[in-house]
Amino acid sequence: MNVLHVCGMYVPATEWGGTTTAVAAYAEALARAGVRVEVFTTTARGNASLPPIEPGTRDVNGVRVTYFPAAAKRQSFIAPAMVPALARRLRDFDVVHTHMLWAFPGIAVARLADLRRVPYVVTPHGSLDPWALSQRRWMKRLFLLASEYRTLRHAARVHYTAEAERTSVPRELQRLPSAVIPNIVDATRFTAGDPGASDDILMLGRIHEMKGFDAMIHALPAVVAARPRARLVIAGPDEAGYRAVVERMIDAHGVRAKVHFTGHVDAATRAQLFASSAVLAQPSYRENFGMAVAEAMAAGLPVVVSDRVNICDEITAGDAGITVPREPVALARALIDVLADPARRRRMGANGRRLVEQRYAPAAVAAELIAMYQAIRR
Repeated sequence: MNVLHVCGMYVPATEWGGTTTAVAAYAEALARAGVRVEVFTTTARGNASLPPIEPGTRDVNGVRVTYFPAAAKRQSFIAPAMVPALARRLRDFDVVHTHMLWAFPGIAVARLADLRRVPYVVTPHGSLDPWALSQRRWMKRLFLLASEYRTLRHAARVHYTAEAERTSVPRELQRLPSAVIPNIVDATRFTAGDPGASDDILMLGRIHEMKGFDAMIHALPAVVAARPRARLVIAGPDEAGYRAVVERMIDAHGVRAKVHFTGHVDAATRAQLFASSAVLAQPSYRENFGMAVAEAMAAGLPVVVSDRVNICDEITAGDAGITVPREPVALARALIDVLADPARRRRMGANGRRLVEQRYAPAAVAAELIAMYQAIRR
């Protein structure tokens, strides 16, 4: 089987968030399972200060990846050279798997796949969530009507990463052929630390409004009052200047001494942060999967998440953490309870690692993807 994955960003551009990591994990797991997989992506970076990505084709962790030059405008993912390459190569593949809506690569490959009669899968990565659609609402509604409804309706499958993601999309899209297959998290890449030995609360990911920093900063004074050793560690790159908003909230609540920013972190530093923290907090407005949450569980770290994180039911059922409404009082209470009980943190951490090993392992998820592709080919 030959499969092409198309996405606007790919490793090493992890500053874009969990989508980059998810797509790379899919491609690498499929390659290890014997699928001939390629990736078409762009050189786009989320921050001008990061090292540029050289265009061209090369092996990346066992996957053949072609990076097409991206336009200078940040977040556009416009790569004109991708179009003739897609037109020339699409019939080399049995299935095309495209990631991201609202972006040039996904639109281009969907239209060309229609012309070449190559079946394609769309993974929206949370972009059809009600909160996501409420951002720049009228522009997205017009874009759906003009372009992306066609992309979704012509897809052989719409791929969601959690059942809660599938049930949250607009009703007219819920009738389309779809599959629920989780993201991949390889627990063997993480060494479990001792969450009972720290009082650090970790928030990991882009510093963006949707991550729920408002709830976290509002909750922090109560947490610190109950647990004076507690500290909030914010690890991730600034998104569209939102860090300045977070810093103003920190100063307004008088917790400057209790917050530490690390900036963008690489995989090794991320693993160190998991090992040195007591709990990961993710009080997001929405999270279609939550790669940072799943990676924290893989590292044996308990998690406190909002009920807008789409794997929250699995977390609760597996006793791997606590799910709370997205508001400061409930968040503070959950964090205080977890920090007060090191034995409970260790138990939740062990449960979370077990959940990842059983549900999100590379071989298991790759088998589900292959079964979906085979069903499409019939």
